[in-house]
Amino acid sequence: MSITLILAGIAIGLAMSAPLGPVNIIVIRAALGRGFWPAFVFGLGAVIADVLFAAVAAYGVRSVEQVIHAFAVSLTLAGGLLLVVIGVRTAQKRIALSEIGTTEPQGKGAMLRNAAGTFALTALNPGTLFGYLAIFGAMSPALKLSLSPERPLLVVLGVAMGGTLWWAFISFAMDRLKARLTESTLDRISRWTGVLIAAFGFALLLDLVL
Repeated sequence: MSITLILAGIAIGLAMSAPLGPVNIIVIRAALGRGFWPAFVFGLGAVIADVLFAAVAAYGVRSVEQVIHAFAVSLTLAGGLLLVVIGVRTAQKRIALSEIGTTEPQGKGAMLRNAAGTFALTALNPGTLFGYLAIFGAMSPALKLSLSPERPLLVVLGVAMGGTLWWAFISFAMDRLKARLTESTLDRISRWTGVLIAAFGFALLLDLVL
């Protein structure tokens, strides 16, 4: 069951990190301009903020789980629809190459400042917290976070792993593809990322009718 909780957290972390937005653009720019490691460090700034929000959502949901059970259907519906909407919007997102120019400042200090910037960009976005609350609320009946103190911790650990995997993947992919990166490549990444997120949302909705 521990593996199941971690896998659920990984799925949540991937779903929340993958939509192509400001942080993804920053990481893509870093990968194109400076390579894998600077881009990966930038992404880790967002992971730290995601972990904080996930912990708030996981332990907050755990403390009000009786109320959540009373509204389980509504929360699952809201969480599933939210993921479907995020997935569709991500699949439709178009980013011009001009938006991700390849000039990045040099030096470890600049890299750490940019990592702090991605942390702040994520932490100051209320939509991120609401997204985690909606997803954890929707999945609470399945996750059963109130059964033991370790269960929320395992899911949050999975969220950290999912976010880290995403930023490692996008940093590696952009570093490898930078010589032949085209807008159609970005479109494909956006499209398939959106499909996977929407599929996660549909799985939650499907659980309502089974």
